[in-house]
Amino acid sequence: MERLNLNIRIVVAETFCQRFVSFMFKKDADYALLFKNCKSIHTFFMRFDLDIIFLDKKDKVVNVIKQVRPFSIILPIKNACSILEIPSNIIENIDSLIGKKLIDF
Repeated sequence: MERLNLNIRIVVAETFCQRFVSFMFKKDADYALLFKNCKSIHTFFMRFDLDIIFLDKKDKVVNVIKQVRPFSIILPIKNACSILEIPSNIIENIDSLIGKKLIDF
């Protein structure tokens, strides 16, 4: 299985506060947020679009949703265990990530 490095800083949202606040109210960001043990998200009070990468329990990409607009709800994705939120258009060809494993972080 091919491993991939996104060449972007990944911040793990571990605390309740980090998970709750996420990218809310920020004008932009140059990093990604990883939510472990998470299958769905909302983008309430966010000010920019996100690309969402869904990972299984082995950190393999099982789905990608591009350009999720603020004030959206993304329902659970089958086999997803974690979610990586990335500001839109930072990763080129994001669709090609499906089936690849994220490198250890």
